[in-house]
Amino acid sequence: MSDYKRLFLPALLLVLLALSLLLSPSLAQTRVCSQGCDYRTVQSALNAASSQDSIWVESGIYNESLLISKNVFLRGLDTGLGRPVLAPEGGRVILAGYGAILQGFEIGGPVGTSPAGQSSGSENCTLEVVLPASIYLNDFAGKKSVCPNDAASWNSSEGINYMYNSRVQRSRLGNYWADYNETDENNDGIGDQPVILNEKNIDFYPLMYPADNYRTPEEKETEVELIRARVNEPFTISLPANPTTGYEWKADYDYVLLKEESAQFEGSNSETKRVGAGGTSSFVFLPIKPGKSTIYFVYKRSWENIVADTRAFHVEISA
Repeated sequence: MSDYKRLFLPALLLVLLALSLLLSPSLAQTRVCSQGCDYRTVQSALNAASSQDSIWVESGIYNESLLISKNVFLRGLDTGLGRPVLAPEGGRVILAGYGAILQGFEIGGPVGTSPAGQSSGSENCTLEVVLPASIYLNDFAGKKSVCPNDAASWNSSEGINYMYNSRVQRSRLGNYWADYNETDENNDGIGDQPVILNEKNIDFYPLMYPADNYRTPEEKETEVELIRARVNEPFTISLPANPTTGYEWKADYDYVLLKEESAQFEGSNSETKRVGAGGTSSFVFLPIKPGKSTIYFVYKRSWENIVADTRAFHVEISA
């Protein structure tokens, strides 16, 4: 084991133990992007985060060397320009937060790798896993992109609804590995053989294609809007809708921070209203207390699990 690991791990464990005893989880949500977000770099968001916070990283290429030393949910968000790419120049992404979750990223191979993800040595990797974590729905250049020093979970903990080859299915999902060349006999988009990194790190549900092909709900949200609100001052979100088709918007939000005061549909203002014409669904929310959260909307029929559209609104509430 490298000298830095001998020094780093004991100190890290003491820090994590102290934080778990002294701090209660804030469950805050922050966002990272090139401009207009809470942070412009992933590491700055990680440094400011508390245990169990969610950090959303928008589309872009992030060349930072990262130290993920907290139990956070680090999630990539495709805002229309592709999945965010973690490609540290001359360094690594070190996943050293016990119980952290890494989801939704494209993770390149180390410098000098071939397109198939092969590198010259096992220690020449992009992602180093130091403590147990959960890693799924990411795209890896290959197995050599990862140095797993401790046991991690490489699959979702529960089944996820996904669409593959025009069929809605449900399964636990793993990651896409560019150097995976096994079969998929039942044509469900999941490889028949696992990806074995070592005896403690196995992806039992490897994806046959990059994760974007599975179109999981909220995995690709092309409309992401930031709303700045104040406590006890209602705000409205309006979305195009047509209830005559059977589709309707359903909102999922933090009931601790927000209250849905009303939801109603308004038809088109056209002078010649047509039967079956669309209109707007308007939702009024009342901020209850300061904080950061995200409101998710899903547009679907109640009797189907096919999602026609999804929207997300990041809300920052001040006193």
